[in-house]
Order: sequence, then C-alpha cells, then structure tokens
Amino acid sequence: MINGIDTPLNGAPLKTRVLDDIFRVTIVLSSSAIYALSVLWFLEPANLLSIGLSSLGQVLHRVFMIWDINIPIGVFSLVLNIPLCIVGIKYVSPRFIVYTMLSVVVQAILLWGFIPTPEFVKSLEGETLFLAIIAGLMSGVGIGVALRYGTSTGGIDIVAQAVNLRKGVSIGVFSMIVNIMLAIIGAILAQNITIALYTFIFIIITNVVVDKIHTAYNYLRIDVITSKQEEISKALLAEIKRGCTISNVVGAYTQINKFDVFMVISSYELDHAKRVINSVDPQAFIMVLPVKRVIGAFFKHTII
Repeated sequence: MINGIDTPLNGAPLKTRVLDDIFRVTIVLSSSAIYALSVLWFLEPANLLSIGLSSLGQVLHRVFMIWDINIPIGVFSLVLNIPLCIVGIKYVSPRFIVYTMLSVVVQAILLWGFIPTPEFVKSLEGETLFLAIIAGLMSGVGIGVALRYGTSTGGIDIVAQAVNLRKGVSIGVFSMIVNIMLAIIGAILAQNITIALYTFIFIIITNVVVDKIHTAYNYLRIDVITSKQEEISKALLAEIKRGCTISNVVGAYTQINKFDVFMVISSYELDHAKRVINSVDPQAFIMVLPVKRVIGAFFKHTII
C-alpha cells in the first residue's frame, strides 16, 4: 500500500489478485492445450518430432514401443520437466514455475492419448509438410502466449527464459538452436533424415511465431498524463521498480495543468504497469511508444 492506495501486487484487494490468478490460469490451460494438441494431432500422425522435452519424450516413447512397452508421451513430459522446474525456481521465479508446472500437468494429461484424432486430421495423412506447418503455427501460439503472460509450456522454455533474463539472448533463437540439435539426434535415432528436415520447418515456424508474440525485453516508453503524479510515480517505483520522470504539461484545449509521468520498461512489464496506473488513476491517459535502444542501467527483472 502506498499512501493509502492499494497496488495490484502489493497489498492489492483480494478480488484483484483472484481475478489476476484466474486470468493467468486460463492462459495456462488454453496455451497448454494448444501446444499439446499440436503434438498429438499433427506431429505424431506425421511421425515428426516436437521441440524441447516433448521431442525427447516422443523419442523415448518410440524406443520403448520397439519393446512393445507403451508409455504415453505425457508421462515422459511430466518426469523430464520436474528437474528443470526445480532449476527454474532459482533462476526465473517461483510464481513462473507454479504456472509452468500446471501447464506441464495439463500437457501430460492431454498427451496421455485419451483424446481421439479428428477425422479431418486423419484425412491429411501423407501431407507431412502441411502437418508440420500447422503444428508449427499452433505450437508457436501456445508457447508464445504462455511466455507473454508470465508462464511457459515447460521444458526448454524454462532454460530459455532463464538465459534471456541473465544474458539477454532471444528466447526464440536459444530455443531454435537447442531444438535443431534435438531434431538431429532424433533423426539419427530414427535413421531417417527426412524427419529432421520436416522438423526443421516446424521448429523455424514455431520460433518465428514465439518471437512475434513474446516480445519480452523489447523496450517501451510509457507516458501517463495525470493529475495524481505523486501517487502514480510512487506506485510505479514500488511495483515496477524502475525510475520515472515527471514533467508539467498543459492541455491545449482545456488549458488544464497536468503532469506527464514517463518511464522506460520492457514490453513484458506493460500489462503490469497498466494495472498499477489504473488502480491509482482510472482516468489517466496512457501512451506507449517503442524504444529502439537503451544506453545505461536498465536491469532485467525476474518474472513476478
């Protein structure tokens, strides 16, 4: 609480926190379902590999099937994600990992094999390129949306987010390198180079979509035109933990004196900043501008 004002994450009303958690859980459920179904409906029928630990889970599933042992992909996905989630608690944030574990559980259930493949997907048998493209689009949307709202679909995403926070490496680029290596390993195990080639197409499409949706740590400038400059600046300093500047402004039409509170943030922090501002002054006028480059102290925060 700042000067008697409740901010979204620090002393926020219970209703605000509950609504925020419900929203994030909805994001987790929907993004996890999209990603899992892209594997179940499009990659598996095409005998293609997914990305990250799902890919490794597919490889292990096929290895065990050689011995007539049918262990669902979801089981491998769940088991393999546990150690990465433990690492993520330290290097990303506990809140991020809680949502990620929920995502992993949802994927494990869907990849268990209970959901039948739709007839329209069965009719696409043999259309490997088309299946790879559709799977790439779906996976990219699922992963990108999850990352955009402070969660992930697990696996390599956890490591990629940690590397992004520490080293500034693009999540899409990091994931692409790791997943191409996994695709090559999968092709060697399957003794089929075609699998790797189509998997490369799937990986490239997935990561392009992820980088388009998830724009963490691209810089933005937000300008807040308000008469409550002191309350808003203190709330932003407390919640976003970034410096801000206050300027006097005058409305050309109304001739009313107000203030422009502006600061530079990562695009990942935009939704959080808007909630903070609206909790203090619902009538505030907010402008968001892209910033090409920041020179100086600009720290990348862990996910809240």
